[in-house]
Amino acid sequence: MVTNEQTVNSKPFPKNNWRTVGVKVREEDLGTFNKRLSLYGYETLGQLVSDFITAKFPMVTEDRQIDAIGDNIQNSGLKTVINGVPFEPTFYKNLDIEDMFSYLVNIRRFQKHASRCAVNYFARYREVFFGREPTELLRLTSRKRSWILVSMRYFGNYYNYKTGNPECKDLIERIIDRFGLNVGLDNQQKVYLVDDNYVSTKVRDLMKIEGQIGLTVKVGLFSGLREEEIVHIHKTEICDNLGGCDCSKLHVINKRDGVSVIVVNWFRGHKKCYFTILPTAVWNQFRELKSFDSVDIEVAHKLTKKVANVMFVGLRKLHYNVMSRVMDMNEADILAGRAKSVSARHYALYELDRMAEDYVQAWKRFDISLSSLT
Repeated sequence: MVTNEQTVNSKPFPKNNWRTVGVKVREEDLGTFNKRLSLYGYETLGQLVSDFITAKFPMVTEDRQIDAIGDNIQNSGLKTVINGVPFEPTFYKNLDIEDMFSYLVNIRRFQKHASRCAVNYFARYREVFFGREPTELLRLTSRKRSWILVSMRYFGNYYNYKTGNPECKDLIERIIDRFGLNVGLDNQQKVYLVDDNYVSTKVRDLMKIEGQIGLTVKVGLFSGLREEEIVHIHKTEICDNLGGCDCSKLHVINKRDGVSVIVVNWFRGHKKCYFTILPTAVWNQFRELKSFDSVDIEVAHKLTKKVANVMFVGLRKLHYNVMSRVMDMNEADILAGRAKSVSARHYALYELDRMAEDYVQAWKRFDISLSSLT
């Protein structure tokens, strides 16, 4: 729009149809005008106008980009437009991939291998996810699409961590919902049938692994704990007060038949770890290790894949299948950290002996005698 303080001289050129636009500036303001041009990196008014027309100047802030994309998802699906003018989003491009990887490993405490996979998926598919046709992702396999959505959600958490702006997380969920990118990925609704022969074969193969790696595998298999929880129970001090102490240390109760109950009470968001049960011999050997961290788990992961074709994280599912053969679902869910705290408190106070007995019987069904472990 041209105001009454501006004049426009329009003389169309016959070949390229250009127009000349002139702006009146007070003579005393020319020095300030030229300084401001230089401040923004321009030598001439023509350069400024050129970048203004192509939406390169002024830069659209990342917050405004996120808001605009969110608005356009709801209104028209043209996701990179502000007031009818297209712009090039940068909030997901101006990203240090290695810093995001460091955040996942050091802040979120995720496994290095999984974190590397996540950042790689994000780097490869972010242009499609935040682009004009995110539905292209529906052509991919369910497994790959699942990884992509996980990586995008990780990016949303990382962006919120770095900028304090939670709108990016909301935008990601809205894109997923608007374009149905998670259709067919709801694994929580599926029922998986695992027969005893499958579990027995995997357990038998895993028990053949020897040495410190074998010990790591046994801890994962017999406890059913998440990887970060295994590291936690190794490094956390043990409190000798078993009279209802509520400190943050571990509390260990030895039961008959060679098993120990380790009360953990470690909670991170929706991930909960109330207590676990381990063969006493395995628990003592594990605590005697001078050092133990995620690297030991990564090494064990490679061997479990080679020997039994099971990822280390899959030991948790095997453990649940073993427990559910004898325990009721509530008991198995408590050991897996899925039950409500009221149920966990009840079993911790009144049913530990029965749970320990059921734990021993569950492993006996797969020919594992816990009292004979050394």
